[in-house]
Amino acid sequence: MKKYLALLLALCMVFALAACGGDSKEPEPTSNLSEKLGEQDIQKEMQEGPEQEETYTRDRVVLAWNSVTSLSPWGTRNSTPGNYEVYEMLYECDANGEMYPLLADATYNGNFMPGCDHEKGTGVYTVKIYDYIKDHKGRPVTAHDVAYSYMYQLNNESTSGWKDNLLNVEAEDDTTVVFTFAQDQTNVGQLLNILCRCFIVNEESHKESASALANEMIGTGPYKFKSYTSGSELILERNEDYWQTNKELRRQEQQANVETIVYKFIDEASQKVIGLKTGEIDFAAVMSAKDIEPFLDGGEFADRFNVFTYPQKFVFNLAPNCSDQSIMGDINMRLAVFNAIDQDALVAALGGTDTRIYSYASAYYSDFDWVDYKSMDNYNTRTSVDPDVVKGYLEKAGYKGEKVILLSTNSLTDATNVIEGMLLAQGINVEAKILDDPSANALLADPAGWDIMVGMMAGDYNVTVWQHGFSYGNTPTGDRTMYHLIDDEWEDLLNLCISEDGHTPENMKAWWEHCVENAYAMGLYTSNAHDILPEDMTYYVRGDKLTPLTGASTYAAPKA
Repeated sequence: MKKYLALLLALCMVFALAACGGDSKEPEPTSNLSEKLGEQDIQKEMQEGPEQEETYTRDRVVLAWNSVTSLSPWGTRNSTPGNYEVYEMLYECDANGEMYPLLADATYNGNFMPGCDHEKGTGVYTVKIYDYIKDHKGRPVTAHDVAYSYMYQLNNESTSGWKDNLLNVEAEDDTTVVFTFAQDQTNVGQLLNILCRCFIVNEESHKESASALANEMIGTGPYKFKSYTSGSELILERNEDYWQTNKELRRQEQQANVETIVYKFIDEASQKVIGLKTGEIDFAAVMSAKDIEPFLDGGEFADRFNVFTYPQKFVFNLAPNCSDQSIMGDINMRLAVFNAIDQDALVAALGGTDTRIYSYASAYYSDFDWVDYKSMDNYNTRTSVDPDVVKGYLEKAGYKGEKVILLSTNSLTDATNVIEGMLLAQGINVEAKILDDPSANALLADPAGWDIMVGMMAGDYNVTVWQHGFSYGNTPTGDRTMYHLIDDEWEDLLNLCISEDGHTPENMKAWWEHCVENAYAMGLYTSNAHDILPEDMTYYVRGDKLTPLTGASTYAAPKA
């Protein structure tokens, strides 16, 4: 029986509250905006999903999207606009993290899960795919292309959690692909992070592309590439020759209910708001609370838009460069920076609707209340800044006013600017460097290029959030974290936490205590996000990583 994802605000909030331990409380509202959000009817009641036969096909949807410098589909942290509508994977996750087969043959009853066979205790997983998959060039996509895509990504791109785990992928025949891992994939979220983290391309289409798919997109999905203007826009169009014609096998995420999807590259939130008001754009994702008031009930533009509010799974954080090439290699400098941050003031400055956290952990995840983080005494639990404490750590570090580079990405501009001001106020000569995602990732790899990273990390449990951020396996050398930290004891604790047997409260507490004792990271806040939707959108679909799928969403026909 097909299961469609009903993205109801009420359900999201029930889940968030159920996951919270006694430590998590709603922040005090800084205005009446929280009351307005509570009253806002932003989603129709659709428990089972829409009937596709009754769906209206909208001519065009224009989305505001942060600029990108590449359309490349590679890498497990890939955030290319339209990637989940143009490209497809063997398995994908819905917005709740539940895996489902996509290119994997859902009609094959594998002994492990649909489309997959596995002998317990071994590292071998065998996946069957459909024998009629075609890409947008009309070329067949076979198990050979699956193996090519995985091995290309493994050997050439950033693959969080893959190194020393995924050993080989090869085609047994046109519809059978064999994965060989170093061991049985029993760690928390381990198999999901492989099977649901690689877009599949036809090998010939990839090699034929003059830009190696950096300036064009050739996938198998329900939408295909039409045009791309760097710094301006990406245009996708409905794929009339989509390979999956069997309606019984098509999930909601695979529907195409819009003829043309346009991604307008707009980085400034204020410009996105202007675009919505003028009608230049129809949709804007992850807007801050201070930007949405005109679109709420009673607002000037409420008749044209709905606001969809939901808890995010991201842990917003600070991570220092622990290399000896950075000033942050000194623990006293790290402690000075962390003690200079007023988390409550940061939340207030961002609109007051986010929730401060007391560790590198979010109540979104089911393993959150295993540890009483708030009762601990460290820089992540204090509620005010003591300038004398900051000054003391700066003196111990021998700080003489050297410039400190605060690295961040476009989507975190507001938070980065607030943090920059807080550090400057405590005598730390900081300079924010805010870049697009690919440029920030490139600079992150340079131990001499930055000092503190303002970032966000997500996973399927808090322990997998930690794994994505701090596992040695996420770096090319495999002997340090992406933040150039080497601490084998901490790495061993992390590996224990993410194992099936070691995922316990005691081990999670030990890992976090080691973290704060050495000032390796600081959790800042978790947030509620606000997506501004066109008023005629009747069913809003999000995919893995809470990616908006406006093409798969449904729309009401214009009134006569």
